Amino acid sequence: MIPLPTAAEMRKLDEDTITQLGIPGGVLMENAGRGVVAVLHELHRTRRIDLFASQVVVVAGPGNNGGDGMVIARYLHQQGVTCELWIVADPSRVRGDSLLHLAAAQAAFVQVTFCNGSTTTLCTRLASLRRDDLIVDALLGTGLQRSVQGHLASVIHSINDRRARTISVDLPSGLDADRGLPEDAEEPAVIVRADYTVTLGFPKLGLASAPGFVFAGEVFVADIGIPASLCASSRVSAQLLDARVLERLTAPRSPLGHKGRHGHLLLLAGSSGKLGAALLATQAALAVGVGLCTLALPETALDGSLGSRCPEAMTVTYPLSASSLADILEPSVVGKSALAIGPGLAPTESIRSLIVSLLLRCQQPLVLDAEALNLLIGCEESLVERARAGHTTLLTPHPGEAGRLLGVSAAVIQADRVAAVRRLAERTCAVVLLKGARTLIVEPPTDVTLVKPPRLAVVPTGNVAMGSGGMGDVLTGMIGALLTSGWPAFEAACAAAYWHGLAGDLAARRRAPGSIVLATEVLEQLDEARKRAGSHASEQPPWPILPLAWTQVGS
Repeated sequence: MIPLPTAAEMRKLDEDTITQLGIPGGVLMENAGRGVVAVLHELHRTRRIDLFASQVVVVAGPGNNGGDGMVIARYLHQQGVTCELWIVADPSRVRGDSLLHLAAAQAAFVQVTFCNGSTTTLCTRLASLRRDDLIVDALLGTGLQRSVQGHLASVIHSINDRRARTISVDLPSGLDADRGLPEDAEEPAVIVRADYTVTLGFPKLGLASAPGFVFAGEVFVADIGIPASLCASSRVSAQLLDARVLERLTAPRSPLGHKGRHGHLLLLAGSSGKLGAALLATQAALAVGVGLCTLALPETALDGSLGSRCPEAMTVTYPLSASSLADILEPSVVGKSALAIGPGLAPTESIRSLIVSLLLRCQQPLVLDAEALNLLIGCEESLVERARAGHTTLLTPHPGEAGRLLGVSAAVIQADRVAAVRRLAERTCAVVLLKGARTLIVEPPTDVTLVKPPRLAVVPTGNVAMGSGGMGDVLTGMIGALLTSGWPAFEAACAAAYWHGLAGDLAARRRAPGSIVLATEVLEQLDEARKRAGSHASEQPPWPILPLAWTQVGS
């Protein structure tokens, strides 16, 4: 996993590097600028960007992000690149390490222009750039706390209206390092839409998660000299998943193993007209590698074709109208390694009572999805009681389901997905996987002092073509299968979500642009995705297997 610090955590990392390692801030700034220049040369080599035939306009602010831009301008100028440095501030506002590097740029005869109050000339200059030219966005960094307004907004609009390609330094200007969109942002948000972003030290949480990643383009990570070992002392709890999360899958099974030792999943799913959801979850569990899978479904949902469509699964039926389903299904729970509940369930009071009973009486790990989550509304205390008893629960809501559990709208969830998923995990004492672009996974808080904050994972795999029915059912089956194998809930959710998204990415590549990927196509790609991830699991990140690659660049 790759650390994803917040703005405050990144400031702490900077301070610790300066105070504990003795590396001056000016040196970190020099490393940052040189890292961006290294990326520009990489783009020159691999992306058909002719750096030496381009005009490069560096747009800088007066702060540390602008200081990085001043270093970039100096290096490019010294290397013979046609480069201009525009500083959107009065000269008196440039201070500290940025002032040091401004003086160095001026001493190297870089063309420097200050925009003192009016940005009309800069906006005109940006509009004159050609497609082959480059804009380096070093205007605003991680210190942003509110939406951009006034003349800075005019500059960002001009950058976005340009023909030239844009490379942002650390973050696209206007992006909130923690949330993506600033809290007071209006639509459309005033944020640079970059073609490339070179993030410094580590990717930031708001950059890697939704909606921030939409503005970033292709992301490169520049090593500026901050060791990853400092992340623990800075309490960085958020991480970006990579292929190493599937490394455990590459371990060989025991040569003495058999179906009885590879886990037995009980899947409570399906109802009349919704047998497909149960089948998808069952097929996914079997494809992941569960030894045995039993599907429990209502008598009225049993289809004569079930045996031919999924012959490896066993079935147990129950009368949906029974007054106590818990008594009927209790024997089926005995001996199972884990339970997965929800895909295609009937929304009845008897099913609600069954779920509450299982939460309170079942000791095996449970994953709850779809209708099971809706039936939990008003019964959340049973989740808390289950956690107090030391039993594992994993919830997999989409934004609408998460909103209903928290008593808010889906829009509120989407406005700050990180805060929402943390709040839901805290309220339910469960591991929560919040679906959507850049799926989030968080564990519930267990340390009341928060000396060790709960882990948060961001899933970089998956794509918009996966917005079709049945995707969540496949994911539920995958998680259930990993739980039967003894995976801890947080790790099972991370691995399944990464694997599921990677299979969706591979399926999307086989389809025409704009196509929808079907859940059955994701099932078909699970084995190939497993091979791809397994071949990279022992390498250092990142790997060029995603549409938007994360590329490590040394200082």
